Amino acid sequence: MNHNKKEKINIKNLYLLPTILLVVGVFSLLMFKILSNGHYINYQEDSNVNYSVCLKDNNFYESKCIERGNQYVASLIDYIPANFNYKLDLQSGIEYSYNYRIIAEFNVTDGDNDKVLFTKNEVLYTSEDKITKNGMNINYNIDIDYNKYNNLLSSFISTYDLSQTTNTLKVSMDVNVRNLNTHQNIDLSKISNAKSSITIPLTTKTVNVDISGTSLNSNDSRILVKPDKNYILILITGIIFIICSIVMFVLINRYIKKTRTVQDIYENRIKKITLAYDSYIQKISGDYPLGASQICKVESFQDMIEIKESSEKPLLMLENKEKTGTYFLIPVEDGVIYTYAIRVVDIESEIRGTKAPDYDARDITNQRPVQKFYTIDKINEDIKNTTEIEILDDKNAIMGTKNSDEDLYEQLDKTAEYKFKK
Repeated sequence: MNHNKKEKINIKNLYLLPTILLVVGVFSLLMFKILSNGHYINYQEDSNVNYSVCLKDNNFYESKCIERGNQYVASLIDYIPANFNYKLDLQSGIEYSYNYRIIAEFNVTDGDNDKVLFTKNEVLYTSEDKITKNGMNINYNIDIDYNKYNNLLSSFISTYDLSQTTNTLKVSMDVNVRNLNTHQNIDLSKISNAKSSITIPLTTKTVNVDISGTSLNSNDSRILVKPDKNYILILITGIIFIICSIVMFVLINRYIKKTRTVQDIYENRIKKITLAYDSYIQKISGDYPLGASQICKVESFQDMIEIKESSEKPLLMLENKEKTGTYFLIPVEDGVIYTYAIRVVDIESEIRGTKAPDYDARDITNQRPVQKFYTIDKINEDIKNTTEIEILDDKNAIMGTKNSDEDLYEQLDKTAEYKFKK
């Protein structure tokens, strides 16, 4: 038994190395996926535009400039002061360069089909390139010459005799953020676009003018940082480790199957059943009195489960004293007992491809009769003693025969029914 325990412990140790290789291989693949996909860094940005409207000299408005949020008479507008503000907080602390432009976009659109009849772009201001890693804070003021673009509109409309047009002047700040050579793995193109703008309607008539501005507030934005190294070696290492572990598992399983004994197979089958159906089975010890019950042998354990569920009777488990056979019993009404057996002799017959010997009630109840064994010396002694008997009577008869007239050698022939032990 100690030898068997040591052998089982050694078999468990065989799985240690391939398990370690498998864990390392899977970890390597996960690391390759994480590193090759890169990672993200967060950034925050805020952008807005404030403006007011300054009027020409007139006899109606006391203030020269009127705050945003009102409506204005187009013929009284002189210029529009605007303040463009943009803040960027790139939380990685990397260095990058940036510049910005103030762009005016003049558009005349057909009022019937919204098609653009005339458009013109003009760069009002371009900043110098700057390098920073402490964030960005742009604050730029500009006076928009409203009359310049309104006069351009009047000239265009009068020249081509247009009517029913929609005319706008859009002034926006365009911020351009660029990577430095030391950080080519960071994609900053996501934040390189127009951040805020002001839209001013243009008209040749003296009507109310409604000016609108756009702003941006982003607190949950990310930028992809691409990997700056090639991690293919980690991928190859992971694949090799996994392949080696699989090969080792296969070889170990083959070795175990090749070296396992019939008793090991028997114990493993019992263990699988008890683990899977522990709640169905009641284990009993000792003998189970069958009496005059009729035994019905079942071919599979699954059939026993179905019988138990349909009959709602207990499923009993009894193993013989030699630990070579386990019997499952379901006692039902009318003296009928359903049985299913797992025995060492069944497994041996299965391996040899022969028919397994049958079992009966004496196997189940552990009440097999004790077999008598005679040695050659014992038989010779009995023959000698028998030949020395002067009178053959019932008491001296071999095998307990009651026929004293029976020939002595006929009585000796009956000893062939006994099993001789060498």
